[in-house]
Amino acid sequence: MSAPIAVPAAAGLNSPGPSHALPLPGAVQLTRLAAIMVSGAEARSYLQGQLTADLDTLDSNRVQLACCNSPQGRVQAVFWLLARAEGIALVLPATMVDATVLRLRKYVLRAKAKIEPAKQLQVAVASALPPDVTLSPDLSHREIDGLSYFKLPGVSDVLVLGAFEAAVDAAREQQWHASFVRAGLPQVYSETHEAFVAQMLNVDLLGGINFEKGCYTGQEIIARAHFRGTVKRRMFLFHSAGAVPIPGSRVLAGEQHAGEVVDAAATADGCNLLAVVSLAQLNSELHIDGQTAPLTRQPLPYSME
Repeated sequence: MSAPIAVPAAAGLNSPGPSHALPLPGAVQLTRLAAIMVSGAEARSYLQGQLTADLDTLDSNRVQLACCNSPQGRVQAVFWLLARAEGIALVLPATMVDATVLRLRKYVLRAKAKIEPAKQLQVAVASALPPDVTLSPDLSHREIDGLSYFKLPGVSDVLVLGAFEAAVDAAREQQWHASFVRAGLPQVYSETHEAFVAQMLNVDLLGGINFEKGCYTGQEIIARAHFRGTVKRRMFLFHSAGAVPIPGSRVLAGEQHAGEVVDAAATADGCNLLAVVSLAQLNSELHIDGQTAPLTRQPLPYSME
């Protein structure tokens, strides 16, 4: 069993991180993930008007899924939110940080909210939790001495966000990404920016949309799809013996366009992939455009009802 991670002892619970990066023994950096920090007196109220989740219920003990959208209700970015001592951290793909910062700043106007890439923070897979710290579905985030330990639904790995030095291990990162895909967790990349409405990515099924909160950008379209029952495309998990497709690759039913790839990760015998597919074509023989290997639907670890 790995030894517990050593953390600085000088600072208290939920205190800001150290001014310089310290080694984090046994941790492996996830280079594909990064964070945006939203801080200031009106950070929470500003995000409440931009994201699908209810920020009023976000506390320091849990991770919250959310997304931001265009006025037309198309998803521009998907985040995992962490309430930290210095503000609210939004964890997302590193390739989406700069564009998303610009998007979130677009509506700030006079709001007392600062939105910056959290360049001093990185995300890693932790080898172990500090002594006497446990995480559960009801307690999925804990910040200690500036380090946020958190778990995502359906993924066994503990992640850590903070200012530290961690090893880089491409194989371990690929293993983590494969578990993320198997858990059916949505993500948006540059290739799929504004390609989907939130429900198509199952954001609602994972608790990332509050249909009772006030207005936010894109809310009218998202609410209409929910209350009128007009979601005709959903994200499903598939296995393929073919090559790993890039996000946005077309899914075909015969020669007909049936959907698009959301995310994919290699397996020993091909790949697992998440794809948004038309419900009317879900039971057809599906394949990736340019490949012949059929897609075999796999069970998701959460209900599709």
